[in-house]
Amino acid sequence: MEMNQHHKSDDYVVEEMENKKDSEEEPTEDAPLKGDYVTGSGGTDLKENDTNLPPATVTVKDCRAKGFRGWLAKPRVMWCIAVIVAIFLLSVVLVATLLAVEYEEDVYEDPVPRFLYMWPRPNRRNNILAFRHGSLPYEGKHWPKLTSQLDRLWNNYESVDRSNVTECYNIPTSEDTVCYFDIRTIAIECNKLTHYGYEEGKPCILFQFSNVTDWKPESYSTRDLESSELELPNDLRYQYKPYVVFLDCQGDSIVDQENMGPVQYSPERGFHTKYFPYKEQPNYMPPLVAVRFQDPAVGVAISVTCKLWAKNINHTEEALPKGSISFSLLVD
Repeated sequence: MEMNQHHKSDDYVVEEMENKKDSEEEPTEDAPLKGDYVTGSGGTDLKENDTNLPPATVTVKDCRAKGFRGWLAKPRVMWCIAVIVAIFLLSVVLVATLLAVEYEEDVYEDPVPRFLYMWPRPNRRNNILAFRHGSLPYEGKHWPKLTSQLDRLWNNYESVDRSNVTECYNIPTSEDTVCYFDIRTIAIECNKLTHYGYEEGKPCILFQFSNVTDWKPESYSTRDLESSELELPNDLRYQYKPYVVFLDCQGDSIVDQENMGPVQYSPERGFHTKYFPYKEQPNYMPPLVAVRFQDPAVGVAISVTCKLWAKNINHTEEALPKGSISFSLLVD
């Protein structure tokens, strides 16, 4: 009897082991086949033996990256990107060129015949005289080209041959006389020792009477000055001198007048009649008037017109030579 019980228990153990083995070998419907597939974290089933895919787990980020690269590889997208890059590079080149042209300085000669020359000459288009003030060598690197023009003009007056020049105190009796113009009578703020005010942003412009052959100014009479039809500025009516061709500089608009600030004239506010007429005399010295802008606005283009005033100077549009000159002053 004991032997039967022992045999029965052995059969029971064997049967349990076989049932357990069968349960391990028969997977359920929900369980994946072991060893055939690996489930990625992105939910994609991959074969372990597939040599075309990396063994690493594929993520949603990888799929997005592949999709973006595929989008970039499209011909139309690549063409659009190339156009955008080309436009950007072209814009950079244009901006650099404009900046270079902005600070490119040149001398622009006025083709219209006038009674006046201005020194220095405008160095930008549209008759703009522009410079950046300040001390050298960095801040004020743009004004020495302008003052070099004034230096040459100044030196011509200092080194003139005075063999045919007369020191005139009054109007000379002979029209062939060449009166000496003493450039030292110009205010010290407008001479070469002070760089003509350009370093401190208070520039001087020297106006030189052009050599108009045989022209002689006619003075206004008292009756002319009392006439309401005379265009002479009111302040000049009270300062009028019969032996001076007056020079008057004004801003073209109210805003320009405010930005221009006060101006100073030296050696006086005009040209003495003793220097006229010009008859092509040797060593003739055309007179100068220095106009100093004492406090011009910085960073603003100021439109200015300077006019000569004499009875025989016509300010109409068709008159030649013209008795006025216009320019813009830009101090940075």
